[in-house]
Amino acid sequence: MKRKILFGLLLCIFLAPCASAKENYFTNENGVSLSEKEYDFFSKLYWEGYQKSLTQEEYLQIKDMDLFDQEIEKKTYTNYPITRGSSVTSNLRTLSITKVCNSSCLNTLVATWIGSPFVKSYDVMGVRLNGPSLLTINNLRIEGNNFSQSYNNPKKFNNGFGYSFQLPNTSNIQVSVSFTTTQSGTIYGSYQHAMSNTSSVVSNQYTIGVGGYGNVFQFIGTARNVYDNAPGVDISL
Repeated sequence: MKRKILFGLLLCIFLAPCASAKENYFTNENGVSLSEKEYDFFSKLYWEGYQKSLTQEEYLQIKDMDLFDQEIEKKTYTNYPITRGSSVTSNLRTLSITKVCNSSCLNTLVATWIGSPFVKSYDVMGVRLNGPSLLTINNLRIEGNNFSQSYNNPKKFNNGFGYSFQLPNTSNIQVSVSFTTTQSGTIYGSYQHAMSNTSSVVSNQYTIGVGGYGNVFQFIGTARNVYDNAPGVDISL
């Protein structure tokens, strides 16, 4: 019996890589190494290229939740230019919501600008929960040409959360946030773009509820006349 075990170990070491060995397909500047399967996972969860700025903390969160072998579901809405009279006030962008679940769910909300927005002021992104409980909220991240910034100050409610952030003066802007929840219920996601220059204070004038902008943001005061009332996205858990 001992001879058989020893023989198996020798085969693993000398003849072929062990089954548990991880193929190093990509390593980023943060020292995070990904197999090809893991690399493709992040492309689906976020976008192709997100892997460059992936942190070890983000990678370990997904690994600890045992999500790499789970199915990813994504829904995307394309927000076409909104016109007011003869002028275009909002560029083309997409908004995607994604889920991947095991015992709990990791969810992402990603807004992708196609071109550069005309107004670069304080936008808001957030979610409303109907059923599931919010477990954790990760940083909101903005990526663009030669630009990367994170925000770690979400505005929390008992039924969701929102982030206010300033758009950078660059192109190819991607804005993303991930968060974990329990299963069962529906998540609503919204990205609202400022149609005129505004302040951080005004961008935080909202609560979260049914019937709000994108079915998430219920703006109050000055903020009601600032944001573009873009449709949101939703996904069932």
